[in-house]
Amino acid sequence: MSHQDLVTEFTEHYMEKLFYFCLKRTGSGEEAENLAQDIALNILTALHNGIVPCHFSAWVWQIARNRYSAWADQKHRQAETIVTSDISDYELSDDSTLVLDELIHSEELSLLRRELAFINRDYRDIIVAYYIENRNIRDIAESLSLSNDAVKKRLQRARITLKEGMNMAREFGAKSYNPERVSFSASGPQPSGLPWSAVQRSIPKNILLQASNNPSTVEELSMELGIALPYMEEEVTLLHKATLLEKTGDKYFTNFVILSKECRLDIYNALRRCSKKRSQLLRELLTDILPDIRTLGIAKDTIDDNSIYWWLIPYSIDHFLVQTAKSSNEKCSEPPHRANGEKWGFVGYEQIELPENTNISHDGNGSKTCCFVQYRYPDYSLWNRCIHPSYEISLLLGDCITKKRKFSSFSTCESELWSAIDDKIAHIDNSGNIILDILVIDKKNEKEVKKRIEEHKNYTVLLHYFQEAYEEVKTIFLGYNHEILHKHIGYNIFMELYHTRMMAVHDLVDTGFLKVPEDPDTSTVGMYLWLQ
Repeated sequence: MSHQDLVTEFTEHYMEKLFYFCLKRTGSGEEAENLAQDIALNILTALHNGIVPCHFSAWVWQIARNRYSAWADQKHRQAETIVTSDISDYELSDDSTLVLDELIHSEELSLLRRELAFINRDYRDIIVAYYIENRNIRDIAESLSLSNDAVKKRLQRARITLKEGMNMAREFGAKSYNPERVSFSASGPQPSGLPWSAVQRSIPKNILLQASNNPSTVEELSMELGIALPYMEEEVTLLHKATLLEKTGDKYFTNFVILSKECRLDIYNALRRCSKKRSQLLRELLTDILPDIRTLGIAKDTIDDNSIYWWLIPYSIDHFLVQTAKSSNEKCSEPPHRANGEKWGFVGYEQIELPENTNISHDGNGSKTCCFVQYRYPDYSLWNRCIHPSYEISLLLGDCITKKRKFSSFSTCESELWSAIDDKIAHIDNSGNIILDILVIDKKNEKEVKKRIEEHKNYTVLLHYFQEAYEEVKTIFLGYNHEILHKHIGYNIFMELYHTRMMAVHDLVDTGFLKVPEDPDTSTVGMYLWLQ
């Protein structure tokens, strides 16, 4: 974009968003206007000085966060000055009766009670004792094992917080994300039920969204979300135990990435930029190696080439991504280890209508030595299909293949299991043999498939394309996410790179190379049995 195009883009698409960004953080319309103007001035000045950022959206929001941090630091210093220099102006004598001083004299008791829910317990107990229980400073100090001066200082700080809160027209639940517009995705084994059990209600979702890229104290979360402090303390503790919130000092932050609409669009565009070139090179590679793959015996003669391609396209890309992970500087391309001993990842996505749906699922059921696995495609009616075998059925299929069992050897229980898959992903031939109508891949022939891929003339250039995509997505993540999230950035990058699988499927369907099954409901494309 030219300099003028960037200025137009900013003024037309970012000014309103900046104001609400500032309003959410300042809680004041006037303060939000001033802060938004300051941010806009910094951005426009930089553009007029000739700066042309590579990732415009990420650059804009980084400036916004930096200017907000400077504003917050200044407000904090001002507040500290008031507290330390003017305490004596407002102190009440020890034997004062219950009289609301000039700071909160004119406010209704209901407002006072409301605001008490939002301040720290140490201050809340003193306010309640002094104003509501009608106790004097000396008595409060003795009951809390504090000095009189300590009680006076806490009382003064609590007054300032109360006054600010009672003057604020609270907008409960105001936040940068709408929980109903955010979805989550998990990967890795989750025997404890986490993380899903922790995000079934709106309150924990709101907390995670508020603390995303925004380290906050419990008090700040309470104020922002309009949730009484005692309840907030409990919710934050639960999320911390669930390993979805981390703590640094007195601030909590969401320890997984939640991708905004802007971030998702930037990533999509980066991955799509060279997708057609990757798909053409991949088409050439797959066409050349298919005859060799046929000789490995992973597919019966009754399974056509097109069905093999539906598996081989995402599988090949997965292999390229594994090799990209090995060549990257990031140490963690797998789900992070959790405090409870589990190993799973969690990602949030703000909903956005992207030009295409690219979320292929790769899931399975079984054991480490025998597992039914499938790629599930979000388009062409190929997501929910003929069957999703249970753990027991997966093991039965593996036993049939490895031991070459006949149907006549089945127990009553095995026969009942078989009835759920008969003529769907397997059948019985005239001799009573069990014949699988899906691919069968073991460790040996999987190694040979990878070897064929790596020996092809297109392998090096394809790997280079995926490495370039990795670096582009990494740059985007660094621009959008707080540095405290960077330690798991490798995992997040690869979660996004997996979207290149469906981009390739779309490309190759569009060119006619890949054929959509005539009856998607009964199709077994993308399904296979994996054996150790």
